[in-house]
Amino acid sequence: MIDAFLSALVIGAGETYLPAYSLSIGMGEIFAGILASLPLVSGAILQLITPRGLQQVQSHKHWVVASAILQALTFIPLIYFSATRAPNFWTLFFILTLYWGSGFSSGLAWNWWMGRLVNVEEGNTFFSKRTKISQLGILIGLVAGGVALHNKVEIGPFTSVFTLLFAFAFACRLFSSYILSNQYFDPAWINEKKLGFRESWKVFWSNTSKRQFFFFLAPFQAAVFISSPFVTPYMLAQAKMDYGTYMVAIAILFIGKIAAITAIERFRKSASGFSLLLFGAGAVAPLPALWALSSSHLYIFFLQLISGLAWAFVEVGLSLIFFKDIKQDEKIAVLTVYNLLNSTAIILGTYLGGKFLWLLGEHLTGYYWLFIIGSVGRIVGFIPLYRYIRTQMALTPPTTTEAERAS
Repeated sequence: MIDAFLSALVIGAGETYLPAYSLSIGMGEIFAGILASLPLVSGAILQLITPRGLQQVQSHKHWVVASAILQALTFIPLIYFSATRAPNFWTLFFILTLYWGSGFSSGLAWNWWMGRLVNVEEGNTFFSKRTKISQLGILIGLVAGGVALHNKVEIGPFTSVFTLLFAFAFACRLFSSYILSNQYFDPAWINEKKLGFRESWKVFWSNTSKRQFFFFLAPFQAAVFISSPFVTPYMLAQAKMDYGTYMVAIAILFIGKIAAITAIERFRKSASGFSLLLFGAGAVAPLPALWALSSSHLYIFFLQLISGLAWAFVEVGLSLIFFKDIKQDEKIAVLTVYNLLNSTAIILGTYLGGKFLWLLGEHLTGYYWLFIIGSVGRIVGFIPLYRYIRTQMALTPPTTTEAERAS
């Protein structure tokens, strides 16, 4: 839980403001949007070494801790550049690639490790509480960072607010890795089979239901990234938000997530990960088009709240699917391939979004049309995903508990 809170502070005070930092050093709006998503792709490719790396390290715990330390270290060059001179696009791209690559790599082994530490029966309660703590940490980091940027806070040697934020994120992630290093790991677990990427792909491909699910999920994910990477450039460059207002807009998104997660807790025993995902994906599909109705700050706040409520269902649904519906010995193999497929979808969606924005122009009307196109893409991607999940849910017989509850 402490690790969840510290990692969330890293996201809230550090990761969330990376697009704003890109814009502040003169990156164009399209480049800022690309930097918000494209390093995810190269990071996912980098995490392909995780299965082989685990074979060498012989400990999921050591791999998670090492990955967390590497992620912390990626903030050091950001601290340097924010305090001295602006990096070029490719330097910043490389730094963010290492950030996301270490994050993905840590997440794969962490999921496997948590599968050993947390019983399936306790999974819903544990991950629900952990998610709420994470959202609270993100909110605290976000508000603190926004207040610091808005008031141009300077403390000691930190003459740039971004320098202060990146240093804070570095310290939190480093302490997080220390917390992780003190958690339990049974040496007997290292005797379990670990797979390279080729074997991981075979495991993924042999699991017909998960393979089909991920292939239906990928087009929807691609459609999401047609517009989502360009929301921050839109708010800062087109809606003319200052850092304080931007902080409020992002904070409202996470307030919506926290509220939705609290509501999900009330009926989590009667809702599967697939049903939560289906509801959330259906809700987020038409949302981008609503951004084209107004650039009023109050209206954007309202949309952020609705977005937070909807995305909470998607994220909790996927978390439950990954934890409960994937066999323990298949977790790393399946998630490794999933990250790669998901990242391929991200690069496709971001490329299309950037291309559309370049053709439409970096002005208010261009963004409006981009949001409409993004919404149409999400709806088109959601329809086959909806049909597939509904078919699978109809084919899956209810458990005894579910049958008793239904009766």
